[in-house]
Amino acid sequence: KLEADGTINRLQARLEAQARNVRNEQWPKMEPATFQLSAQVADNRLSAWGKLQQARIQPMELNASMPFDLPQMIRAGALPLETPITASARLPRSSVNFVRQFVPALQQLDGDLALDVNVGGTISRPLMSGTGEMTVNTARFTNATLPALTNFRAQVSFARDALTLDRFGGELAGGPFRMTGRIAFPKLTEPTLDLQFKAESVLLARNDTLTARADADLKITGPLATATATGDVALTNSHILKNIDLIPIGLPGRPAPQPPSARPEFSIDTPPFRDWQFQIAIKTKDPVLIRGNLATGQAVGNLTLRGTGLQPALQGVVQMRNLEATLPFSRLNVSRCLLTFDPGDPLNPQIDLEGQSVIRDYTVRVYVYGRVRSPQAIFTSEPPLAQEEIISLIATGATRRELSGTNVLAGRAASLLVQQLYRKIFKQGEPAQGNTFFDRLDLDVGTIDPRTGQQQVTATYRINDQLVLTGDVGIRGDFRGRLKYLIRFR
Repeated sequence: KLEADGTINRLQARLEAQARNVRNEQWPKMEPATFQLSAQVADNRLSAWGKLQQARIQPMELNASMPFDLPQMIRAGALPLETPITASARLPRSSVNFVRQFVPALQQLDGDLALDVNVGGTISRPLMSGTGEMTVNTARFTNATLPALTNFRAQVSFARDALTLDRFGGELAGGPFRMTGRIAFPKLTEPTLDLQFKAESVLLARNDTLTARADADLKITGPLATATATGDVALTNSHILKNIDLIPIGLPGRPAPQPPSARPEFSIDTPPFRDWQFQIAIKTKDPVLIRGNLATGQAVGNLTLRGTGLQPALQGVVQMRNLEATLPFSRLNVSRCLLTFDPGDPLNPQIDLEGQSVIRDYTVRVYVYGRVRSPQAIFTSEPPLAQEEIISLIATGATRRELSGTNVLAGRAASLLVQQLYRKIFKQGEPAQGNTFFDRLDLDVGTIDPRTGQQQVTATYRINDQLVLTGDVGIRGDFRGRLKYLIRFR
């Protein structure tokens, strides 16, 4: 209902409005709200009162008063920035559970909040006073991989043109964090940040493959729209666990697994973070442990995140230490493995890997270089073999000539199957271990005995790097055992 009379110079007006069952299509779970507004213009002054009511919170009241010189506003074409204002907002202590209406990903939210704020001064230089409090006992997400927030307490105070964080902190999956500082309002619409964030072993990510925790010491300064974030992040108590099935990658004739075609996004296109500047050092306080049924090792890194949220740049080096990979018929000891990140392609680093494996009587060296998504490999061996023969030797434990017989292929497949069953039944969930029985044993079915020209079954057991025990059984049941002492020349 709107009533108005008088002239522009002496306008008298009154507005009464009420909106019921207010909903938003973006938040289908939001309870309907009711909003009341009463505004009056008299003697060149505007006064307004509003009340927001919803089932899950206490009624929130808003009051505002300011000069309203309509002729001057028409001449200026805008509301003068030096216009004095008086306003207040009050929300009695209410449950924070209502936030779940706007964040469907929240499964559980327990806590309360209260707000009492007064605003004076002018539009260009507001003067604030009052307090705000918030408590979150527990906040859990439907996605179990996201860390739970517990014991969160926030207390803020408003003084003149700034909001000060008197207390702001809690725990993320057991890791404490806190934020200090202030947010200044040189203009009501242009907040300026001066915040410091510190955390100890907070959980960043957790799923079946990765658990990542980190210490953090970050500073955020500048206008909200173009703030700058600087500081350090140190990974700690983190590990990568990845189990790989032997059968799909090991059987001769099976295609190699293909990397995912879609590349992950490394950019933020949502304001205000898209225009933020970043200068953050990312290091490893403790080595990231790499564990799996086929590989073990550690990763240490020294990276720097620069650029903006829209165009971030990651630069630095990650080094793998004590890395060992268990191949189907041998073990690869990696003496050097470096991942070099550069701003041009931050999620596709350069790889520099060198490793060595002893397969039967052969010493095989592997060199991998290039980008992670399109690596190149060079293989050498002692005694010398062609590249194709070395690849066959690594994948199957036999050269291509030795694999020409179907019985040999069957023997290799049977060996892989036994290894797979052994790991699933007896070693499930355990990291790869060196010097296990299957690491040392090779079984060849259908090989040709050079003495008789007939097929045989050969079992080879590596006692250590020099001593090898070999046993042959022919089709007539005759057995021959040998003990070899290997001498390798460099």
